[in-house]
Amino acid sequence: MAIHRRRSRGVPQTLFRSAAIFLWILIIGSAAIAQQRVMGRVSDKSSGQPIQDATVKLDTQEPPVQESTTTDSEGRFSFAGLSPGKYTLAVSADRFYPERISISLAPRATGQVQFDLNPVATVKENVTVHAESKLIDETESATTTTINVSQVQDLPASRRVQLTDIITPFVASAVGSHDNLVHLRGNELSLNTFINGVSFFDNPHQLFTPGISPDVIQSVNVITGGFPAEFGNRFGGILDIVTRTGFDADNHGSLSLSGGDFLRDNVSLDYGGHTQRFGYFFYDQAFQSARFLNTPVPERFHDRGRGSRAFVQLDYRPDSNDFFKLMLTGDGTNFELPNATEDELRGRDFFQRNREQTAVLSWEHLFNSSSAISTSFYERLAGARLVPTTDSSSIQAGGLRNDITVGAKSDYSLYLSSRQTIKAGIDLMLLRLREDFSFDPRDNEIEIEPFDFRGRKTGGQASFYIQDQIKLLRNLTANLGVRYDQYSVITSGRALSPRINLAYALNGGKTVFHFAYNRFFAPPPIENLLLSARLGVDGLPPRISRSNHFEAGVIRSFLDRLVVRLTGYWRSDKNSFETTELANVRIFAPTTFDKGKAYGIEFSARVNEIPRLGLSGYFSYTAQRAFQTGPISGGFTVEDVAAGERGPAAFDQIHTAVAGLTWHERRTGFWAGAALEYGSGTPAALAGSDGGDVHVRLPEHLVTNFYLGVDLFPKERHSIGLQLNVENATNRIFQIAKESKFTPIQFSPPRYISGTVKFHF
Repeated sequence: MAIHRRRSRGVPQTLFRSAAIFLWILIIGSAAIAQQRVMGRVSDKSSGQPIQDATVKLDTQEPPVQESTTTDSEGRFSFAGLSPGKYTLAVSADRFYPERISISLAPRATGQVQFDLNPVATVKENVTVHAESKLIDETESATTTTINVSQVQDLPASRRVQLTDIITPFVASAVGSHDNLVHLRGNELSLNTFINGVSFFDNPHQLFTPGISPDVIQSVNVITGGFPAEFGNRFGGILDIVTRTGFDADNHGSLSLSGGDFLRDNVSLDYGGHTQRFGYFFYDQAFQSARFLNTPVPERFHDRGRGSRAFVQLDYRPDSNDFFKLMLTGDGTNFELPNATEDELRGRDFFQRNREQTAVLSWEHLFNSSSAISTSFYERLAGARLVPTTDSSSIQAGGLRNDITVGAKSDYSLYLSSRQTIKAGIDLMLLRLREDFSFDPRDNEIEIEPFDFRGRKTGGQASFYIQDQIKLLRNLTANLGVRYDQYSVITSGRALSPRINLAYALNGGKTVFHFAYNRFFAPPPIENLLLSARLGVDGLPPRISRSNHFEAGVIRSFLDRLVVRLTGYWRSDKNSFETTELANVRIFAPTTFDKGKAYGIEFSARVNEIPRLGLSGYFSYTAQRAFQTGPISGGFTVEDVAAGERGPAAFDQIHTAVAGLTWHERRTGFWAGAALEYGSGTPAALAGSDGGDVHVRLPEHLVTNFYLGVDLFPKERHSIGLQLNVENATNRIFQIAKESKFTPIQFSPPRYISGTVKFHF
């Protein structure tokens, strides 16, 4: 259910007061789950009784971890403070045969393991103990794609500059659109980044923010459906990121030097290490490109960009029950706005500067094997300055946008048994927006009058959630939750959003059917929000979007190597998001259509590396549609959309597919990879000979990328990695998208050839 309050001046003080009290209660007396953790129970298979003082060992190679513990009087054990990755658990106890199991731990996941040991006295034949490998989680009802650090590092260095560039190679429902934006499942501005459990409203696309470097990611889950109640705000794709730490780096570092055509140069340095209690990881990067954004013509005019990023993470573990983490980032990019041929002849030279600084302080405390506490305090300052053109005839625009975010978050989780885990949490966020813009069409014929705009607004959001993961039957797991959000910046509203996610396992957990119904509450994007409200249709600001989302699918593993997934989804929106460009000056303001709808079907297959052959690969295909229906319900627009008028969204690409194959020769260190990206084309409205619009669909495209590398002295502390990349090998320059009548058709990058030398020390 939802209750609307349009003209509230801010989130009510009583709400923040009560929320702050609840947060304090969580901090001083509750239990919340640590970021990555393995917990479980050891019992006697014949009697079902818990086994006390059983020895449980945890082991992995990447990152290197070896730990051991013993079970308590309830047979329970727990390992906390882990990184995402693959782990082997081995359990042994007097008078019982040992067992082993292999599991994969996703970002911010809790692996739950049940060991039922056979008593020695009841088994008369010899027992061969082996490690069972679980490729899928039989209780998982969300649709996720996990991208780990090795997959990221295999991409060209120039493709690891922007966070969004690592999504499209692996997620088929991700559609590249105008101005380097990426849309998932027919959802505009859909990427929502969670960094070590903390989310921000800022959009990660390079037009709006410098963004986080993919090189600092240890693992990221891209969640596109079946969202648990802890996730809010935007729902095309949640990027649940866990960053690298000094406890994984093990007193090692690397220096990477990359170069390529179009000045696509990159240099980065990282180093991490740890003592028994203290871990540290540092990362610095500088990059440039002569083709920074997608261009309005196949040629490159006025499109240089450069930037730098700094990242620091400090970890402190005073004992086995407490974990402190401080993450600091400072990023900046300077880039030119690309010109069409006519713009170049005029001498148009728009320039933009983006800056961002983030700090997140987290504390996790474990009370026992089934309870812990996690609390984070965070802040971010993001800004973008558009420098006006110096020529005298182009449309003139300039301005500054600053967004300040301050917040606190805490979660509560209680592991009741191997059948049930309850989790609850709260997130309090304060937003302060500043926007100063000027605009003058000069002698150019457009429908927008000159203006000077100064906007200031302070507001925020308070969110609560509770979710219960429970095994209703032996093979049926339900993740049931409800989320409450109250938001007020320009528009105000509150909603109670139920989340019902079910998973039914067969064949010993090798086949899992899943179903989800999710209700979404999505405030509008904060980038240029005040300007959009100022220019809004009938003075109406962008509205809050509310959606109903259904999903059903099946996932199956074969031979401990292959995982196949088939999923269908359907979503309907009230107040569907869109962005509208302000007269081709790359200022995008949020707009809402009265209704939106998206539906599709996805198929994916992933093969884990076959050691004997050294081969691994993936394939994903999505068929989807996305529509929006008028009238415009709020925000800035340049189009006259009648009530009930329906058309495909600018990112409505019907067929999208990605595939990749990688070969590693471990003995010599050679490796090679190939990747394909296919799209059937997005819709566009072009000017007809009679002055009206002609609706077409841009041509399909197929892009082929090849990667070749060698790791010299891989077993030595000081090693060297060499990599050669050919992207878009056939030099297929295709039309990407056309967002509005102000936005020209934009073209894809040409063939790129680049190389990297990486020194490990």
